[in-house]
Amino acid sequence: MAELLAEMPDGLSVVDIPFGTGRFVADYLAKDFKVSGLDASDHMLVAAKDALGDDYEHCTCVVGDAADLPYADGQFDMLVSTRFLRDIVTFGAAKKMLAEFARVTRKYAILQLGHSFPKLGYPEDDDVMAGRLTKDQLKALLAEHGFRIKEMRLVKDDAEGQISHILCEKTAA
Repeated sequence: MAELLAEMPDGLSVVDIPFGTGRFVADYLAKDFKVSGLDASDHMLVAAKDALGDDYEHCTCVVGDAADLPYADGQFDMLVSTRFLRDIVTFGAAKKMLAEFARVTRKYAILQLGHSFPKLGYPEDDDVMAGRLTKDQLKALLAEHGFRIKEMRLVKDDAEGQISHILCEKTAA
């Protein structure tokens, strides 16, 4: 993630969903990003404040629902979402969230997603996505939501498939 963020222009506005404990905040601030975060849990934002110390004061964080974001269309230059769409929410919810992600970002998204374990079959809307998609299916899913894959960085490769940080460019309004 740090390598992908280092390649981004300085001074971008970024929203991190879910924000969690703000594990990428130091990388964002090193690039002079304007940092926003959204998490479903106010307890996580309290944990982020404790973990980040003074750096938390440089972030604008809110509690909210990733399927119904409280942001304007195209409000951010970039959206970052890790450890979420692949394993935590259902595929149906992930598709709704991808639509919201595309709505609020105008340039880039970095998404952590799985792929290359299709023997489990294409996920139903009430399944988690996990690594069930092939790279082509993943590319099609992202394209359907207005994103083009620019770069993929492998995070993990095991019996559950591959997990990558995927840098996407916004292609549609």
